Amino acid sequence: MTLHNSSSAASNSDSSATLAKRAAYSVAAGAAAMTAASAEAEVRYSGVQDISIAQFSAQDLNLDGDAYTDILLKNYVFGANYQGATVNFYPGKVVGFNTGINYATALSFGDTIDAGATAGGPFAVSLAYPNNPNSEFDNATGAYIGLEFPINATSHFGWVRVTIDNAAGTFVINDWAYNDTPGEGLFAGQVPEPGTLGLLAAGAAGLAAVRRRRKDAS
Repeated sequence: MTLHNSSSAASNSDSSATLAKRAAYSVAAGAAAMTAASAEAEVRYSGVQDISIAQFSAQDLNLDGDAYTDILLKNYVFGANYQGATVNFYPGKVVGFNTGINYATALSFGDTIDAGATAGGPFAVSLAYPNNPNSEFDNATGAYIGLEFPINATSHFGWVRVTIDNAAGTFVINDWAYNDTPGEGLFAGQVPEPGTLGLLAAGAAGLAAVRRRRKDAS
């Protein structure tokens, strides 16, 4: 018969539990890091830009940073202040509608932007203009333009957040993002997921807590 020292057995048990917890936290932290990397690889975000477009001018925007601009944003005056947008290359489209005039839909945070949303959509749209009664960006603060645009001849989806005061003639491009996976949509306002980085931090905090408990027990 083999006799075991009870204190030694308890110590071994505590050590095994600690190792198991460490392993679990490490796996969670590793998984979180991989998820974060995956999220960052799919959605590309500009960061806050707040680019002001002067009246009588326009701003070409290159969402993905390649050799081609993707959308032209206009702040013109045609007797009255006019703001509009055009996706530069086929088969680009804006999430919008037509009532005899092509309009962009003012999307809210969380609205889906994908092939279903852009299907049948126009490539050139009115954002705000007194003579266009259905324009949705006349007095827009942080509203989203959803668009489809080509990268290497394949469709990608993105959003541009804008603030427009048609009466004052001001047009500000706040920021933008796009999904770099061909054909895969995103939602308005989507950026690389920060929550996964929070999980990674939580995993590190958990490991620190285990170490503190072990030190207190000794």
